[in-house]
Amino acid sequence: MVRIFKLNHPALLLLMLLFLLPSLLPAQTTGTLTPHGYRFINHTNKRSKKPQIGETVSAYVDVWVGDQMLSSSRKSGSGLYQYELPDTTTNHVTPVIEAALMMSVGDSATIHQKIDDYMRQFIPEEKRNEKEITFRIVLVGIQSAEEKQRMAQRAREHAIQVRSKVETVVQDYTLGRLDNRLSTTASGLKILIVEPGNGPRIVAQEAVQVHYFAFLTDGSTFDNSFERREPLAYPVGVGQMLPGFDEGILQLRHGSKAYLFLPPALGYGADSPPEIPKDSELIFYVEVL
Repeated sequence: MVRIFKLNHPALLLLMLLFLLPSLLPAQTTGTLTPHGYRFINHTNKRSKKPQIGETVSAYVDVWVGDQMLSSSRKSGSGLYQYELPDTTTNHVTPVIEAALMMSVGDSATIHQKIDDYMRQFIPEEKRNEKEITFRIVLVGIQSAEEKQRMAQRAREHAIQVRSKVETVVQDYTLGRLDNRLSTTASGLKILIVEPGNGPRIVAQEAVQVHYFAFLTDGSTFDNSFERREPLAYPVGVGQMLPGFDEGILQLRHGSKAYLFLPPALGYGADSPPEIPKDSELIFYVEVL
């Protein structure tokens, strides 16, 4: 399986850190100390059913250090992050996971994590003297393991349908049947928009979630997120992705479905992984969430 990240950019490390660890509130000394040493404050405490190990929760999550926001789920396509709750006795527990296990749907809470030396290198330089990272969380929903299995089956069926549809479009493209439907940018990127989407326009540095199928012009596929049931989440336009993929996403809106046809110069070029012939044209079907 070939992933489509282009560079190991420092911003990507920060983004991954926030997803793994993931309102402005001043540092406090109040709250409950959790079993893993985080300081937790439940502001609503609705006292209804709490999520259990193995279930999946959806939540709004804002991450702050001092008076600066580092990350916000509301800036992603869906507005929500999802977390599967692991066995807390055998796994490392992040602040967001620990907070979720202590919350009910509708609860609003904050949890504070002390900044250690490893984390400090990912903090903006002007904030590296801060003592804590603050996570502000609103728990929106709980999905049982059984519900997740049903959704996974539906996702597998959808992936099969998408693959069949994309294979047909790839064949039509190689036969020149789509020429009058394509738009071409100054860089040589070709775009076929299937659904324009009703959401806001994608802007540079925005964190987006994108489902994609990646094909070569011979009809073979080298990667896709549909069968993994996990959209690609990344900040647009900061050099982390293939240039043509980044450029194409910036032409779209949230809710868009489109095909991106990347000439070699906007893909891997001569510096391709072993699974992909050098100087290959790449075709991506994308759905921006």
